[in-house]
Amino acid sequence: LASGEGRRFQPPPFFFAAAPGKAARDMTQTLSLAGVLERALTDTAASGRQVAVVSLTLDYGVSGDPTTMAVSAHVERATRSLVFVHGEALLPDGRRAATASGVFRVLDV
Repeated sequence: LASGEGRRFQPPPFFFAAAPGKAARDMTQTLSLAGVLERALTDTAASGRQVAVVSLTLDYGVSGDPTTMAVSAHVERATRSLVFVHGEALLPDGRRAATASGVFRVLDV
């Protein structure tokens, strides 16, 4: 993808299987949201190439039902060997559940 071009992702529902109990459910959803954002950033950075994570930063916002979140990611900048990607997860009402930034090394240079 060219710099600034984005993709939207709809995470599969199995990412959000909650364990019994509020604490366990919150932890499962948090790990799942992190995984979905990491996958969105990785897929966007890869764009048909092999990449490896160099750095991944995740910032959480408001909590909500992760099965209703819209996840998007876009390339902010790309060099010959590195790709810088930003993504976010939004609730249906527009509130931000999380943002993520990643740097990926292109392996097939």
